[in-house]
Amino acid sequence: MLKKQSGFTLLELLVVIGILGVSAGFIYPEIGKWKTKRNIEQDFNTVVSAINYLKIKTRAVNGTGQLRCTNAHYHYMSGDYNAPQLFYDISTQRNDGDGFIMHPDNLRNRIEINSARISSDDDHKGETTRLYNLLTGKVNVECNHHHTIFNAGGNAGEIGSGDALEVMINYKVGDDSYGASVGGVVDYVNYNAYKVKVNTATTFVQKYKWDLATGAWRELN
Repeated sequence: MLKKQSGFTLLELLVVIGILGVSAGFIYPEIGKWKTKRNIEQDFNTVVSAINYLKIKTRAVNGTGQLRCTNAHYHYMSGDYNAPQLFYDISTQRNDGDGFIMHPDNLRNRIEINSARISSDDDHKGETTRLYNLLTGKVNVECNHHHTIFNAGGNAGEIGSGDALEVMINYKVGDDSYGASVGGVVDYVNYNAYKVKVNTATTFVQKYKWDLATGAWRELN
């Protein structure tokens, strides 16, 4: 009498593999969406936290803070891609009249730096290395200007002009592999979108979230 064999047949194994493959086709895109949503929230909180930190720290040291924001860009000639970047630095040197022209002694009086050192005299360490990017670099973060000064007197604005800072945090769908951050259009349907504005005179921070139902920005508390 033949013994009954235990285990899986080849056909059963192939069926299981097929089911797993179909399931993975649904699961992997959802995991990607979840990661993107998480990165949007993280970058939004980072932008707000960095602004609030500079407001408090510059007053504490009676000096000047600077927020440097670099929007994502793609070099079509070289093929290089640069993700969005956010850096800051703090100096004990106060600007004349709390204006938006950087004091000549700002660099050598820096006490905290998390930005690109573009020359060996950028601070007392004499280094020219780029430090840690505060952003994830995975979603779109756009600033309306590159350098924002925070003064101890409680005002903030673009270096030179004093224009108010405005930052957009969202996810963009584009035509190329870097469409999440370069070009493309904002995906308001699948992902949250945020806007952060800093009042020039008071540094009051206004936070907005895109309301899909009304098609307009809604201010957050």
